[in-house]
Amino acid sequence: MSAPTSGSKMDETIQRQPADLRRLLGEGWEQARQAVDLIGTSERIVLTGIGTSYHAALVGAWLIGAAGVDARAVSSFDFARYPEHVPLGVGDAVVVMAHTGVKRFSAEAMAVAAEAGATVVSVGSLTAEHAGSLLTLRTTEREQSAAFTSSHLCAMAVLAQVATELGERREAPGVEGFREALEALPDLVAGLLARAAEVAPIAAYAVDHRTYVAGAGPNEATALEAVIKVREAAYGQIDAMAAEQFLHGPMVAFNAGDLLAMVNVAGRATDRTAAIAAVGAAMGGKLWIVGEAIDLAGATTFALPAVPELLSPLLAVVPMQLLAAQMAALQGINPDTFRRDDDRYKEAFGLVKL
Repeated sequence: MSAPTSGSKMDETIQRQPADLRRLLGEGWEQARQAVDLIGTSERIVLTGIGTSYHAALVGAWLIGAAGVDARAVSSFDFARYPEHVPLGVGDAVVVMAHTGVKRFSAEAMAVAAEAGATVVSVGSLTAEHAGSLLTLRTTEREQSAAFTSSHLCAMAVLAQVATELGERREAPGVEGFREALEALPDLVAGLLARAAEVAPIAAYAVDHRTYVAGAGPNEATALEAVIKVREAAYGQIDAMAAEQFLHGPMVAFNAGDLLAMVNVAGRATDRTAAIAAVGAAMGGKLWIVGEAIDLAGATTFALPAVPELLSPLLAVVPMQLLAAQMAALQGINPDTFRRDDDRYKEAFGLVKL
């Protein structure tokens, strides 16, 4: 089965990710060093964002934490409206994830951080303007599709570069292997994209079946990103959460014939994610394993190259992007519009400022 495509801006952007990463990994180390000069001595680093940017912040907290720094991810809305929940001081730093720079609560988060005296840096597109940020770490050109893909992957790569520079300065063992894996990332992503046809049968199945995605550790964010992509690009019926949370209650709603996409990368969670996948198989579910194969009858595996576990979300997200784009193509849905090509939805979204 060939990989379905719609010729959308989302499709184009997914395919250009290796080139975007090559540019970033060729030019971006200097901006990572500049960021570490600003935030490298901070007592705590808070990463904040909304939507896909929040998922990048979640991964970033794992990466910065590997550099030996207290790191935490908070949604921009919570950060802006409940600042007492994350008390800040002059010894802290805030990294605001904002691809376009126009979202309301990203701007409010920057203002709150600056008022608290924290050091503020940001991550955004090549043209994003972030008032109040001491340094904007640049990712890609501003995306033309509402379903952000390369900007998300490159935002995580930028945070990985910052974590690498910071960890190497601090001689933190947690970033061992990061630099080498990042340098190989463009070719690794190109290899995954070349296997898009492997995703096609799963996308075709997911169009007509309830889908669940689960991941553990840093790949909880991968599962959450799969949901936001499939829902906004293909209007799919899909849910996701941390693997253990899925097991402890919600899995009783899983039925025979449902699709379970399990992120199962090599690392500390492999034994548990494999066990949860086995439960899904015993319930009669269809299994799609992203990462390490699991010995379960009928399970389909999309293998990922080996990288340090904390960097695995940068690879695991790619088949999730392909899943969303292919589901949209199969249904004749334009994934770029955020459903604003439907007047009812366009008018409804006009009632609120994003």
